[in-house]
Amino acid sequence: MQKKILAYCKRVGYQKKETDISDETFKTYNIGVLLPADQELNEIPFFQLCLMGICETAASKCYEVLVIMLEANDLSRVKRVVQENKVDGMIVTRVLTNDPVIQYLESEHVPLTVIGEVKGHEALYVDDDTVEACMQMTDYLLGRRINRMALIGGNEQHMVTQKRLRGFEKAHEIYHRKILQDLVYLNCATKADVFAAVEELAEKCVECIVCMDDKICSHVLMKLNRMHLSIPKDIKVVSFYDSFFLQNYIPPVTAISFDEQELGRLACEKLIGWLESGDMGEKISPGFDLVLRASTKM
Repeated sequence: MQKKILAYCKRVGYQKKETDISDETFKTYNIGVLLPADQELNEIPFFQLCLMGICETAASKCYEVLVIMLEANDLSRVKRVVQENKVDGMIVTRVLTNDPVIQYLESEHVPLTVIGEVKGHEALYVDDDTVEACMQMTDYLLGRRINRMALIGGNEQHMVTQKRLRGFEKAHEIYHRKILQDLVYLNCATKADVFAAVEELAEKCVECIVCMDDKICSHVLMKLNRMHLSIPKDIKVVSFYDSFFLQNYIPPVTAISFDEQELGRLACEKLIGWLESGDMGEKISPGFDLVLRASTKM
């Protein structure tokens, strides 16, 4: 049947009518949101909270959200969405050093908002004041004369890891204190990595372990419990990122609280503002709170 239809169309000279809408005026009213397609999506609430804020704002402005799961070093899904003109703009929720996703989207002139600071790019961005927050928390610890302070962090290629490290360093610079590099453990990507770091730090008699995020902190707490080390009597614990788990752990863990849902709202507002009026807006940070709990009690 299909062959007969095509033959008839050819005989009568029928041609497919092209849509008379230019790329400049056509709008999908869809926004793409790039999320990491790895275990961090389930284990770290940051991405879920950001997505909630994005969806709320998008719905209020009559836009739909298309979630794109991003595999490491695989841009195929992003390219397909862009080439098929499925979205008006994109929101990137995690930034890497020399990020290939941002480079690709900019090369295709896709309107783009990034959650996290991006240097050397034209993309709009919103960001927590992570460096300042981590500096203030570290300043608090140094002010309490905690000398042997350890730091456990994740992937050094993630911009957030670099910013947390910079905050830690800045506080030490203020106090003219040298960071003990043998107490700094980065690229701890798995529970086994964190467990190994905690074992070594316990042997080095550290006074406090500073964790860069709540996932790392949960592994630290688990290992300290297995080693029968008491918090805060034997060792103090701090997290540069708060969570429900840390709030309700016994003892509750001192941490930095960010409003990630508001961060998602701001990212979406900034992108839609740019799409509809070309307004880039001002850089706004949602703010943060240092939440002092029993895990650092003297």
